[in-house]
Amino acid sequence: MSNDAVVLKSNKYGLTLQLDGTIPFEELIRKVCEKFASSADFFGETSMILETIGRDLSNEEGMILIQAIELNSKIKVILLNENNELKDTRMMGQIDRFYKDDIFENAKIIRGSVIKEEIVESDSSLVILGDVKSKASVKAKGNIIVFGSLEGKAHAGYPDNTGCYIVAGDLSSKNLQIGTVTGEIKLQEKWSLRVRKKATEPMGITVWNKELLAEPLSSGLLKRIK
Repeated sequence: MSNDAVVLKSNKYGLTLQLDGTIPFEELIRKVCEKFASSADFFGETSMILETIGRDLSNEEGMILIQAIELNSKIKVILLNENNELKDTRMMGQIDRFYKDDIFENAKIIRGSVIKEEIVESDSSLVILGDVKSKASVKAKGNIIVFGSLEGKAHAGYPDNTGCYIVAGDLSSKNLQIGTVTGEIKLQEKWSLRVRKKATEPMGITVWNKELLAEPLSSGLLKRIK
């Protein structure tokens, strides 16, 4: 067992940080800065999923940790995996959990885009770190989360679970389905009237009154899903 306050280990999807759980957080962050500054050339410019073990972090501490890494390297952290809980680093503090119940655990992760006429399916949830192109198709028994642009077909909650949701960093697809519900996607009324809405704001799609309803994640949509 190493005595270092911060130990780096590679894993299947990115990097695992073993963190000392006893030293003050400020001291831990200094150690993180030193560790990644000295390893910057080794890692180069890359995006990765970061897993932390050995210490419980609040959302605020998680964001400070990520900023320390990104300021001292060319690494872009896209997901934080803490205690088997995946968090979108752009939405920490707004999304409590990505998954609930058994079908939402152990999500299938696609490191890249789904292109051309590819079909990707998952028996749990599906996390796509790139885009879903216009002729591609994705289907999952749980939720579908697309970090990039969702242009193709997506079916969450397959075959009939309308309690699931779809998230997209940029939504342009009109071919979406959640459980048995499909059809026109309606924008939450209070947001459709908002003049300064960002064109590429991450959107969440849920089922409401037997219709597909879209709303920006910044509204806290996923926190209200039961």
